[in-house]
This record gives sequence, C-alpha cells and structure tokens, in this order.
Amino acid sequence: MLESLQQKDPPSEFDDVAEKNRKNQSHGLNRVDRLSHVEDYTAAQEEWDNVQTVEPILKSPQKEDLPISPKKYIDGTSSSPAKSPPTSPPPLPPNIRVTPHTDFDEVWDFFTRQDMSHVMGSIKPTLERRGVNGLLRSIFGPKKLKAELIDERNLLFAIAQCQFDNSEPIHLQILQTVYKVLTSTKVDCPRFGNHWDVIGFQGVDPATDLRGVGLLGLVQALHLLTHEALLPLARDIYRLSHDQHSQFPLMVLSINVTRISLQTLREGYLNKECNCRSNVRHVLNEFYAAVMFYIYWIWKTECKTIKDSGFLIKDAEAYCKRNVKTVMQKLQLHLRKYSQQEEGEML
Repeated sequence: MLESLQQKDPPSEFDDVAEKNRKNQSHGLNRVDRLSHVEDYTAAQEEWDNVQTVEPILKSPQKEDLPISPKKYIDGTSSSPAKSPPTSPPPLPPNIRVTPHTDFDEVWDFFTRQDMSHVMGSIKPTLERRGVNGLLRSIFGPKKLKAELIDERNLLFAIAQCQFDNSEPIHLQILQTVYKVLTSTKVDCPRFGNHWDVIGFQGVDPATDLRGVGLLGLVQALHLLTHEALLPLARDIYRLSHDQHSQFPLMVLSINVTRISLQTLREGYLNKECNCRSNVRHVLNEFYAAVMFYIYWIWKTECKTIKDSGFLIKDAEAYCKRNVKTVMQKLQLHLRKYSQQEEGEML
C-alpha cells in the first residue's frame, strides 16, 4: 500500500476513501454522521447518547472555559452568594469504557523499558555503503551520527518493526487516544468497525494500515495530536481532510509521512540536526510534523485533490529530504503564528 503512493497514478487507497465519502455525502450525510449507522454501535447507541462528551481538545481554550477556583465556594468575603460544588456525573454503563489518554513521552518510556532484541536483528538504520557510490557518499554525503545517539536511533527503527498487539494495553491506549483526540469524543470506540474511516484509516482494522512503519506510524501521529504547540496544526490538517473539495484520508497520509521520515533518517539527512541537539527522537518527530505541514500547506493553497496525492507525496519526499533545515524552520514560523493568534484572542 505504502509503495503504491510513489507510482505515477494516484494511490488506490486515497481514491477508495474519497469514493466512500462522496457516496455518503450524496445521501446528505457527512463522515462523522455515519458513526451512528455502523452496526457495531447499534447495541450501545442509547448508552452513548447519554454519556457526556468532552470539549474538543483541538479547540483553543477560552477564558470562560477555565476552571473556577474552589475559593469561590468557601470564601465568606466573596460578593456572590455561596454555591454548592457541582455534583459528580452518573457512573458510565458497564459496557462503556473511557481509557485515559497517553502521549509520546509515556510511550517512549514504555519502549525504553522493553526488551527489543527480537526485532533489533531486522532493523536497517543506515544505508549500506558499497563501491564507488559508497565511497563518494562517505566523503561528500551527510555526516555520521554521534556514537552516543546510535542506540536511540536504533530504538526508533525497532518500534517501526513492532506490529500492533491487541493484548498490549498501551497499544490500544495509543490507538484510542488518536481517535478520541481527532474526533473530540470521550468514550472508547470499538476496536473494529467502519468508524475508523472517519480519521482516515482504510478499513475496519487500523492495524492493517501500519505495515511498513509498524507502531511508529501511530506513535508519530500521537505526538502530533498531544504536543501542545502542534495542536492547532493538527486541528487544521484534520479539518482540511474533511473538506468537500480537498478531502483525503488523514491517517493514510500520516503513515506515509512516517515512512518518509524514517527513510530520511536512514539516509543520514537528519544526522546533522540530531548531533546538534544530541537527540534523535525529537528531531525525527519535528521533521515528521514539518513534512505534514509542507504537504498540508501545498494541498490547501494550491487546492489539491485526491488525484494529486501521489505526485504531491513524491515531491514532498524529494524536497523535504534535501531541505531538512528549511522545512523545519517553516514549521516553527507557522507555529509561532498560531501562538500569536491565541495571545491576541486572550487579550
């Protein structure tokens, strides 16, 4: 699937998802509305309707959303009459689960404590340097990674070799966090079902889309969605993915950007930045976000459609790989604009 995106014709997975959306829109339904029609939700629909949803996490906080200090309830000098603390919400039905959100740091800590020897033998963290081309690359090519950063780099490639495991709680927690942050829902969704199409997976099982990048495909999406500075960008990309003209399967795109990021790291183009920061994972995640922004910006400003996706991803890989510093600087400039907008709204 991932390799098909590099061919001349647009990848079939993008077209399939777009065709699904057009059919649903012709009956007056958008992608999110179709959740209520999935058979997996039929039995629990009434209970879901009674569960309070949370405020969208991608929404910028407003002053009126801030929690009220408990002092208001106990300070006798307050000009307003004393109020009773709000009552606790009723307990959830037994078949409804609310898994706590996780983030990249928690997931990274988990993997650093795991025995990854079963996949370390199959990773390919660097390109083999053979013959004249290998000699020229060693002389004129990217700098080598510092020795003290090799283990961290190898662990990232090892995570990319790990497949989704339904018996591992943190794997499920990552998947549920990605879904709930994007859709602004509170309760867990079923592990299998057509609802995964809402966030841009291809079928009823998201794990089938992770082939080629393994769990790292989910972990990098998790970083984009749970890193505070990146939340506004994540919100805009998700919104564009549901635009009637520009719509595209977000998670399919994200997985392809993870593949681009890994290949860029493998070819050594991120080594200079990693050496400067003495860190690999943060550089890889920032480069991933920079490529996502690069594709998003072109898609939006040039009014791209699904038919352009294959060419756009191929061009993005070639440009971003050769201009690492530039695309990362453009990302930071754009994030600062978000910050300035939020500061202006709070004044």
